[in-house]
Amino acid sequence: MAAVLVLANVCGHRLSVATSSRHASLCKRAAVTATLERPASGAVSWTGSPDDAAAKAAWLAKQSLAAAPPKLDDELRSAVKPAVVTGPDQKSDEAGSRATIEHILQDERCNVVLSHVNADFDSLAGAVALAKLWSIERPELPTHVVTPRGVNPLVSRFLAYHKHLLPIRGFKTIREQDVAAVGVVDTQHVSRLGAAASWLKAAEHVCVVDHHSNAQGDIEADELIIEPVGSATTVLVEKIRARSEVVLTETEATLFALGIRADTGVLSFPATTPRDALALAWLMQQGCSQSAIAEFGQARLSNQQRELLSEAMQSIEIVRHEGLKLGWVVLDTGRGFVTGMASVCEELLQLLAVDVALVGVVHCNAKAQPFLSLIGRASARAERSAVDLNAILGKWQGGGHPAAAAASVKLRGPEPDPAAEAGAQLDEQAEADARAAALSLGALAQARAIAGEAVELVVGQVPQQARATQLMTKTIHGCSQNDTMDDALELMNRMGRRAMPVLGDDGTLLGFLKYRDPIRAAQAGKGRQQVKAWMRRELITIGPDATFTEMERQLLEGDTGRLHVVDDDGRLLGLVSRTDMLRHYQYYTGINRRVA
Repeated sequence: MAAVLVLANVCGHRLSVATSSRHASLCKRAAVTATLERPASGAVSWTGSPDDAAAKAAWLAKQSLAAAPPKLDDELRSAVKPAVVTGPDQKSDEAGSRATIEHILQDERCNVVLSHVNADFDSLAGAVALAKLWSIERPELPTHVVTPRGVNPLVSRFLAYHKHLLPIRGFKTIREQDVAAVGVVDTQHVSRLGAAASWLKAAEHVCVVDHHSNAQGDIEADELIIEPVGSATTVLVEKIRARSEVVLTETEATLFALGIRADTGVLSFPATTPRDALALAWLMQQGCSQSAIAEFGQARLSNQQRELLSEAMQSIEIVRHEGLKLGWVVLDTGRGFVTGMASVCEELLQLLAVDVALVGVVHCNAKAQPFLSLIGRASARAERSAVDLNAILGKWQGGGHPAAAAASVKLRGPEPDPAAEAGAQLDEQAEADARAAALSLGALAQARAIAGEAVELVVGQVPQQARATQLMTKTIHGCSQNDTMDDALELMNRMGRRAMPVLGDDGTLLGFLKYRDPIRAAQAGKGRQQVKAWMRRELITIGPDATFTEMERQLLEGDTGRLHVVDDDGRLLGLVSRTDMLRHYQYYTGINRRVA
């Protein structure tokens, strides 16, 4: 027997939606939501003609569906069939009910802004910011934000408290044919949109907003906005700031600030620009909550994550290459997928002081199919050394940033089970047996092989370390051991040096003077004494082929501001100073080479 959901009762005319028996439970659940429940201050009432029953029925039906939860609303749309109308003027009401249904379905047209899969704060914040702009620029249709396939744990916790304050809709509550315009934020790749990728072809307009200026995307966009800044949210906050009619709520300003902070490392990552800082400062002026940022912007490891971190620290393998320290490990978490493993990888990077951390996590789904989640993090030093994790993990259809990327790889599993393929869950014993079979087929070995290959690719990116001959200052001013201390002081002042080597007649390095040595001699009335009586003979010397790592260690441990580069016969070839080291790191653009 067909179930009947009464949507409205208008002037004695009952408008009903007949559904098949498979929708009986749906109609029963919808019976309560079909009644308009609004607070007294926001009560909604019909303002049209009392005689226009069909129009009033359409209006009431629309309000009823609007009151239904999004998931139920989607089910209702798929369940709706031509209405059965009883009353004085059946033909008129039938036409009115058909118009009602068509009007409701037409009203489902919308614009959508997509984050990338496993959305981070920058992707979500940028999507909400673009939706905010489109509410002004495209007011004819509502704009919803959709996260195609999940969010990271930090974002999930934020949404648990704030989702109702943001224009977020579930992916399954929107039909592809209802999408008018699609916005994509923080990615230029179709593969990072999950199942929502098909919406791109159905949309009348596609807009992409990103900050990865070097990415080679494959989304065919009608509007492409790419700016070389540290965060995609920055680009959109600048546009919002330029629109005086747009007013941000506290929640929006806080989310946008979280987005900028996340992708710039709180303004510390190399790609950060002054535009990011200005955008963040403006959001603070707009009232973003610093308390909320402190609460939701920091990762917290769960008990399971802490256990995996401990296991990783005990099992990690270290590879050293050209001055960089790489750590990698493969963990088996069992059936369940453990969220937030990126935070575990970041903890490894900090606790073990490695330059690159690669964490592989093997897990199985309900059908005992094993997967490898490969997560990579790199230090600023590794990034300066040309390490690009985004390019490396792209081999397995992964992506991200040069210093932070991830990929998911399907591993060899057991033979397909018909029951599992049909959607049935395996019982506990069958699942354990299937998992054991999958692992016996070499899933763990395959995972280690993939992680090992990723390490080799990282090693292949790292260039040869700089040597002392490449960094040293070769133009040297020194004094003779037979010069007086007054002569040495005059030479230091003339050359503007705080230290000076003492050389023999053949250029052999004998020692060195610091600026305070001739000063002390002059103050003691001993300025006419020879340099050899005052020079320091405890020297730190390196060979011309010394690596950058060795030079750095000598500077840190030797408590000296310069290293003397000598040949096998002890002749001075050059000097490597702190300034030379800083220049190699390219920390500052204003450091000019000077004569040592």
